[in-house]
Amino acid sequence: MSNYDFSTLNDKEFEEIARDLLNAKYGLALQNFKVGRDKGIDLRFSTSENNNSIVVQVKHYANSTYAQLKHTIHKKELPKVEKLNPNRYIVVTSMSLSATEKDELRNILSPYVITSNDIIGREDLNSYLVEFNQIEKKYFKLWFSSIDVFNAVINNAIEGRTRYLLEKIQKKIPFYVITQKLDEANKILQKEKLLLITGQPGIGKTTLAEIILFQRAKNDYKIYKVESITEAEEVLTQNNEEKQLFYFDDFLGANYYEIVNAQKTETQLTAFVERVKNTPNKYLILTTRTVILNHAIEKYEKISHSRLSNQQFEIKLNDYTKYEKALILYNHIYFREVKEDLYDSILEGKFYKRIIEHKNYTPRIIEFITDNTRIGNLNKDTYLQFILNNLNNPKEIWRYSYNNQIGYLDRCLLLTIFTFENKVLETLLIKAFESRLSYEKKEHNQIINTNQFHDSVKILLNGFISSRLYTDFAREYAFINPSLTDFLIGHVSDSYSERKAIISSIVYIEQLNRFNPEKLIVPLEKELQTIIRDKIAKSEIQILESNESFSSENKGHAIFMETLCKYCNQVNIDTLVLEHFKQISFSSNWYHISQKIEYVLLNLNDAPLTISYIKKNFKSIIKNMASAIIDSDSAMQIPIFFEKYDQDYDEYTKSDEGSENLIELIESVLQYSQESLMEDKKDEVKSIDDVSYYYEDIYSQKEELRSSLFPNTHFIYDFGIMIEDSFWNQRIKENLAREEEENNEEFDEDYYRDFKFNSSSDDNVIDELFQKGE
Repeated sequence: MSNYDFSTLNDKEFEEIARDLLNAKYGLALQNFKVGRDKGIDLRFSTSENNNSIVVQVKHYANSTYAQLKHTIHKKELPKVEKLNPNRYIVVTSMSLSATEKDELRNILSPYVITSNDIIGREDLNSYLVEFNQIEKKYFKLWFSSIDVFNAVINNAIEGRTRYLLEKIQKKIPFYVITQKLDEANKILQKEKLLLITGQPGIGKTTLAEIILFQRAKNDYKIYKVESITEAEEVLTQNNEEKQLFYFDDFLGANYYEIVNAQKTETQLTAFVERVKNTPNKYLILTTRTVILNHAIEKYEKISHSRLSNQQFEIKLNDYTKYEKALILYNHIYFREVKEDLYDSILEGKFYKRIIEHKNYTPRIIEFITDNTRIGNLNKDTYLQFILNNLNNPKEIWRYSYNNQIGYLDRCLLLTIFTFENKVLETLLIKAFESRLSYEKKEHNQIINTNQFHDSVKILLNGFISSRLYTDFAREYAFINPSLTDFLIGHVSDSYSERKAIISSIVYIEQLNRFNPEKLIVPLEKELQTIIRDKIAKSEIQILESNESFSSENKGHAIFMETLCKYCNQVNIDTLVLEHFKQISFSSNWYHISQKIEYVLLNLNDAPLTISYIKKNFKSIIKNMASAIIDSDSAMQIPIFFEKYDQDYDEYTKSDEGSENLIELIESVLQYSQESLMEDKKDEVKSIDDVSYYYEDIYSQKEELRSSLFPNTHFIYDFGIMIEDSFWNQRIKENLAREEEENNEEFDEDYYRDFKFNSSSDDNVIDELFQKGE
């Protein structure tokens, strides 16, 4: 039998389920009454003889004591019952009641309560749910709170990160508002295998995704929360019977400028989407902000031509009805137990309507203005002003908390986390924070506690950051939501002293990403560039990538060279770049450093010593670059290198060594393109005509490379692009068989057909929602 405590339902929802269960159990047609105007009636059944034939009082006392219930019944409800004089009076409560307690309440309410069976407690309601299980299915938040459901969900969490996510979702169940959008999103996911949820910040993208994840986990889907396509590829099983759902939140980055940059990532993403689309029982949910997706579609050809550009499922502000906005607000007030005087201030003059009708309303703002850590010290007047300030200036929702609710050193830790962009392991964060504390002690005479890190973490966990165990032995930290990142970008951009403090105390080169001049996120003045250069010169900056298996001494030097060219372009870096360039071995493979060397060659300016070194070793550099490049765009840069460094490209193309290097380069690029094509399209191809169409791009690429790399040379050379018929014929056969099998499968058209979608925007319905009981 179910054992719900009904704590995930608000008081209005509990009244609805009580009505449905009593109607089913006793064959009644009970009517709801407006809360606060019932004079002792929540539900009523009328006859021609007596309008108050059956009166039901519903008490949602899940977290109260029996003594409180007894007092309310005796002192408040009994006088009302006597005036109503019903033929039958029923009390329904979410509290667990013993037989003795039921008898005691019956005696208090006698003769209106006919038997103790009309005192209905938690156990009775659970038994009714077993008898009428269709009602249980109707209340999404109820069955999601079931221990059995939760255990099933957790069992389908594949690793710790996903388990942590699902546990967090379970805690948020009381706040969820089910709208028709959930049904639409589920249908798209089932039909298309891909669900891309887009929308403005704070609109509810992640919430919608979380509900679907929880529901699918309940239905035996293996859930994978991934943070890169590589992670997803590693766990995508070839077992077509195993149901897998991959969830990639904020997959294009937490803000406008943090979009994937390398061609490999772009190709990986679109290729993985195609694999999911064409593999049975595999599904993918992606979320991103609309503006970031649009920028990616403009910038990246593969994304613009992929399903991502035309199969998005966007949540817009006007997709929420007024009632749904009101219910989101009410749930947050109710379950966060906003202080009664603050709640009263929202009720006065129907201020709640100003909130739900505001042009900047988003669920994230509602979450913010009902957070007790932020509003606990406010009074009625300051609370209303706090709400209006955040609605009128949604980008500033963090400013008050940042400036007034945490200390100076706590803010320093927050800004240290900010430099790591997404998340950071505790060991790395401690080292970076210690560097910031040393700076504060030296520059601002700050007094540092011996346990400052843990003191600040404790404070920031109360509304700013989240923490989870990454492994059994490692903890990581991240911001509680992306809007904090947006605020800090603006804050740091407006404060030179803050930028200087951050730059002066960085420990890892990856902490500079926020200051990338090409992203134009945060200014980087000449003085700050000097600090970066000097820290590199003194070996005061480490490289996190040095821990990766493919790392090498060559890569370390290449990273420092690229960093100097990118972040120090207004200061003299000549001798330092030259120092690192001389350490790069020409006898090693440059595959992992070719893009970094390419950046240096294209962006190095006003560095005569380094330019002289490059010219002296130019042929060796070009040979190593040509042997490492596998993408067409980089290959096209070769003639540009010759022009920039005053080398004769025409002579090079006509030389035996030069023409041999360039031919091998073209062959490598075409081979990589063909391998990528086979991987990208293997699960999609349906006919030989498709294959011919795919290869047109490779033939065009071949001619473009030939004309760009041999502009003044006419020769006949077969670059050996061969269509592997056996491979494609086998894939076509498998794909057509799978398509026929999938066409024979049925799927449920209405996931939530039994759920109540109250789309009403009627003001009276909203007013009833916010009426307080007597």
